[in-house]
Amino acid sequence: MFGDDNSNRKVIDSENEGTPPKGPLAGIGKTLADKGIRFRSLLTNEIAGNVRGGATQGHSDVGQYYLGTDLDLDRIVGWSGAQFHFTLYHDFGTGLNKHVTGTFFKQQDIYKNEYPQWHFGLFALEQRLFGNRLDIIVGRLGTTAYYGHLTSNCFFQAGVTCGVPVVLNSEAGFGLLPSATWGGNVKWSFSRKLYAEAGAFEVNPTIAPTNGLHWSTKGATGFTVPFEVGYQDADFRKVRFPTTVKGGFYASTGERTDPFFNARDQSAALTGTKLRDASTLRSGLYLMGERAIWRPDPATNRSLTLFGGIIQPLEHEEVVDRQIYGGLLLRRPFDARPRDTIGLSVAWLHLSDRELAYLRDARVRAHGPLADENPNEVNFELNYGIGIGRAIRLTPNVQYTLHPDSSNLPTIAFVPKNMVTFGLKLTIDVATLVGLPSQPTSD
Repeated sequence: MFGDDNSNRKVIDSENEGTPPKGPLAGIGKTLADKGIRFRSLLTNEIAGNVRGGATQGHSDVGQYYLGTDLDLDRIVGWSGAQFHFTLYHDFGTGLNKHVTGTFFKQQDIYKNEYPQWHFGLFALEQRLFGNRLDIIVGRLGTTAYYGHLTSNCFFQAGVTCGVPVVLNSEAGFGLLPSATWGGNVKWSFSRKLYAEAGAFEVNPTIAPTNGLHWSTKGATGFTVPFEVGYQDADFRKVRFPTTVKGGFYASTGERTDPFFNARDQSAALTGTKLRDASTLRSGLYLMGERAIWRPDPATNRSLTLFGGIIQPLEHEEVVDRQIYGGLLLRRPFDARPRDTIGLSVAWLHLSDRELAYLRDARVRAHGPLADENPNEVNFELNYGIGIGRAIRLTPNVQYTLHPDSSNLPTIAFVPKNMVTFGLKLTIDVATLVGLPSQPTSD
């Protein structure tokens, strides 16, 4: 539970469970790991092109590279149960949804921000007690590292589920790495399968444009408190039908704006004025799970996994007031391709009444028609994941979006038409590629 929320790496780690590292640095990596020093390094690059519908058509290329280290303080200095973690990040590119499609959700899940400098993110001390039942981590953290994850979600490119569902990503006050803020998280494992965890994390929007070394809380606008309970029996080596079920609650005092009203209780879009501050405490619930429903041979990971979830905000000053998603993931579709996958995901987003009214008034101000968008936005993704060796995945995909919103480009003078987007996702686990051992799977 070391706090790196890049689930794209966890996908590759899950495929390499139980196999010894291979590569030019395998010997050095083992020697360092025996002394308590492990490295993480991942490159993710995602190309997306919108060929039809949305606010406009175009393409973009975004990505992230990070380099992290995990220090086992027990082996290094004799501090039992303690570890120290830190990670450097570099984001690059411009997200398709922000400047081309205009949608609330991203067509590229890796897209975090448009600040391409190196960013110091994760910097945290972890302490395990009572035979590893209690796990405490404090420092510069990202909330999304701990809550709302399913492994199956990150076999896809569309940013509706990976690393966490888009409503948690954008409407829960969760902090995202690399823009780490001060926080702490406590997890208690009742057994190998059952756990509960809770945390408190600073909300500070001034961190994203910086290099991550400004650790003052001067720009903080509040804090987020999440809670999650879960059942996880997901190791293909130990159980025939891996299963994960988790549910959670969040509340956040961080500042945000109302989707429709200005300070005078008027339409901000129609009057061309700023949105007022939201007046309610941000809070919500979620429930999600995944289970392998078909696995003909327990000696391999060939299987069909069903996954899905629901996220329900408990207040109405949001762009999206509900998300339901689900899908299927087929591992090892062909015996000759043991690391390949075929994935299908479907995500339904319901736009709030206030957001619909804002977009309608923005169109009227832009001399467009007086017409509401359909509040029921549905995104489909079909992909084929190609496993190349132990450390590389290439995933061509196609996304189709019914009733796309224009929340990121609200000044267009028309209702967007259904979208077709082609994508290509490349993930390279650099550490695995050169033979450095990953974090033990028990973590």
